[in-house]
Amino acid sequence: MPLIFEKTIDTAKKLAVWQITESDEELFGKHAFIPSQDFSKKRNLETAVSQILLNYLLGYDAHLNLTKDKYGKPFLNNATIAISFSHSKEMVACIIDLNGQPVGIDIEIVRESIKGIQHKFFSSKDVTPLTERLAAHLIWGGKEVLYKIYAKKELDFIDHLHVNFHHITNLGDGAIYGQGIGIIQKNDFESNHVLFYMLIGNFMTVWGY
Repeated sequence: MPLIFEKTIDTAKKLAVWQITESDEELFGKHAFIPSQDFSKKRNLETAVSQILLNYLLGYDAHLNLTKDKYGKPFLNNATIAISFSHSKEMVACIIDLNGQPVGIDIEIVRESIKGIQHKFFSSKDVTPLTERLAAHLIWGGKEVLYKIYAKKELDFIDHLHVNFHHITNLGDGAIYGQGIGIIQKNDFESNHVLFYMLIGNFMTVWGY
């Protein structure tokens, strides 16, 4: 089981990251997953692993009650549990909150090309201790998390979302960990959130609540 990272944040919140190394037959067979003919093989693999991670974190076959609201946010029927998923290349991440407090997670492979689009999401109000493409990925990841926490779409990444990452710890072997705060501001609505990040291999992972 290629569970490469997991963290219990508190008694209600947990997250986990899975690296897909198995064949589709292995993954689909783990809980009799039926691939959709409307999805690509990659999309079906991501969906299967998302369900496996959710079941792992909750300890039961929660995927049987998994659905989406009108904005596309995943939730469980007849439960108050908050859920967020993310995937990039062979990585899939999931975070849950048993009490239903909104949570968000984002995982993204680090790539040079992100600097070419950072003008679409990186503003002068955003702060990061990192530089170059890692800085861009951190800001992007933080705002993706805030977007998922808000969960109603219609947010501008420049005008409505702001992040301030003010801490960094070198874990060795190129791994880094840090934290910060994120703010959602739209019209009369404003909320503040705690954000954390970790560079796992070549993947920037950000989560918050």
